[in-house]
Amino acid sequence: MSNVTINKIKYQESSGKLTIEYMRTNENKKPSYHTSIFNDEPAPEFFTALKNLTKPTLNILGLGALLIKRIKPYAVSFKYAEDKTMSAVISSMFYVPSADREIVVNTPLMKCPSDEVEASQAGFFNQEAVDALWAFEQEARKYLDGKRNQISLFGEDTEAETITDDVSVVDVPKQNNVVQMPTVAQ
Repeated sequence: MSNVTINKIKYQESSGKLTIEYMRTNENKKPSYHTSIFNDEPAPEFFTALKNLTKPTLNILGLGALLIKRIKPYAVSFKYAEDKTMSAVISSMFYVPSADREIVVNTPLMKCPSDEVEASQAGFFNQEAVDALWAFEQEARKYLDGKRNQISLFGEDTEAETITDDVSVVDVPKQNNVVQMPTVAQ
């Protein structure tokens, strides 16, 4: 899947749906944009990678570690510069006790530093955040490749196990923000 650039990963805990928006480039370097929505539960490593975004999110927002139980990352939007440098926004649900509600909180768009000088400047992720973002992006790639958390149908116990399937993702390409639905003739 090296010709795939992931633009957004979003997990909706309430519905259990995972949405991955990505660009696939063909042999002629022509891009096609896709949005795939999945009902299959991701592997445990996906959830670990998502949870590992919590501390970097708190650090970026300047919130103390005491609030770690009140914030839950659920999505990351990626952007890439010409030189392939990644920038990202981490979206989280933040629980507000006085309103007994969760609100959406986004980090500002920040970049991965390309050297030590940038790493010490505002607007750039620290190394912990960079590692967590790339790990989360890699788990989404594994999911697109078919690594999902599935129940073994023929095993003796009924616990979920991670199984890698050779499945092809059926997605609907978008062109000019219009979803192109296949017709019977296609």
